[in-house]
Amino acid sequence: MIDPQHHQAPQQPYAPQPPYSHPYQQAHPYQQAQAHPYQQGHAHPYQQAHPYLQQPQQPPQPPAAPREVGDERRMLFAGIDALITCFGGFGLAMQLAEDKTTGTYWTYVAICFFGVSFVHHVLGAVLFRTTVGKFLLMTRVVRADDAGRPRFWQAVRRWLLGLTWLPMQPILGIFGDDGDPYEDGCGLRYVHSRDLRRR
Repeated sequence: MIDPQHHQAPQQPYAPQPPYSHPYQQAHPYQQAQAHPYQQGHAHPYQQAHPYLQQPQQPPQPPAAPREVGDERRMLFAGIDALITCFGGFGLAMQLAEDKTTGTYWTYVAICFFGVSFVHHVLGAVLFRTTVGKFLLMTRVVRADDAGRPRFWQAVRRWLLGLTWLPMQPILGIFGDDGDPYEDGCGLRYVHSRDLRRR
């Protein structure tokens, strides 16, 4: 008769062992207490301390335009420029419309008036940043955002706005408009010439 205890599976001579690890890795106190800083997701210390990596430099902002001139100076150079435009327009018309009829003469007056005004206020502002009246009162025309030279279409819009100022005064007085639509000046500003030299 066969003993069932003799038919059991033979015992393995070696029991399964845990994965092998180096003895220094188990016993080294520094590696057990503190992991490597780069393995924990920390950034490089140079990246943490470098100011240009933490705070990128902003592009330089354009300088703002100097303060605007007062109302008294504005009225003075506006009066001088108006006289130059009127005398220049009439004088040029008299030279061109000599011995012409009355209707032709006034047509020349209108054309010469607007032509002299355009050259004086638009081209003078774009090329020289001033007119004769502004030059005599040490005033310059600049862009309000960065104190640069006026652009052509800015000067054209400002010239057209100035032409409507006098005819619009009775209308604004009738409706009692509290706001002044001529303060903006199409992005242009009248400033002291000495303030531009300091920049």
